[in-house]
Amino acid sequence: MQSTFHVGQLVRLSEGAADREKGRTYCVVSIFPAGTRRLPAYLIKTMTGGDKIVRQEDLRPASAHALP
Repeated sequence: MQSTFHVGQLVRLSEGAADREKGRTYCVVSIFPAGTRRLPAYLIKTMTGGDKIVRQEDLRPASAHALP
């Protein structure tokens, strides 16, 4: 399982995300293999405590100046 992102990294959802989540910054909390192909899945969390599990292709790195 090759992971693109690492625990503690700030990320944003890719362009396909729902409008209410655009621009929100998340922190990668955990990485684990998912599905039959064992591709990386990420548990991400906002500063307000909202969390979700997403696939690698649904994420992009946040800018270096992003705040969690």
